[in-house]
Amino acid sequence: MSESTENTNAVEHPMDASRSQPEQQQRLARMTFAGVMVALVVIYLVRNADRFEDLQTETRYSELVEMVEPIQDTIEAVLLSGDAADMEFLDSGEAGLPDEVLVSEEVHGISVIDGRIIATWIKDESDLDGVTYILTPKIEDGAVEWATTGTCGGKKAC
Repeated sequence: MSESTENTNAVEHPMDASRSQPEQQQRLARMTFAGVMVALVVIYLVRNADRFEDLQTETRYSELVEMVEPIQDTIEAVLLSGDAADMEFLDSGEAGLPDEVLVSEEVHGISVIDGRIIATWIKDESDLDGVTYILTPKIEDGAVEWATTGTCGGKKAC
């Protein structure tokens, strides 16, 4: 009887091993899948690093763009109302426009000259230091169209 018991045990061990083999294969497949996913994420991030930097610059620069929007609205309202016959009279401190603010270490610079809005990034020694955002209005077909110029284009900020 001891011989049959030994044979039974010998047969049982390979069965136990075969039961754990699918578990090991499944674990290996999961680890392989996780490794592939991590590799894909790393490849994506490396390939798109410049885009993320550009997006970060645009996001930071939106602070300056948002400062300009109310001034744009004021100029549009004045131009479309017919109160200003000429854009030469649309300057900082006139026609409901804010006074000129010179750029410094504490504040962004902003001024309006002949209807043109000139905004300058704060002096903060960042990659945007001194970058300009210039909007020039033009009336076409009863609507105000804005042309964007300045050094912000070179920094991919506007």
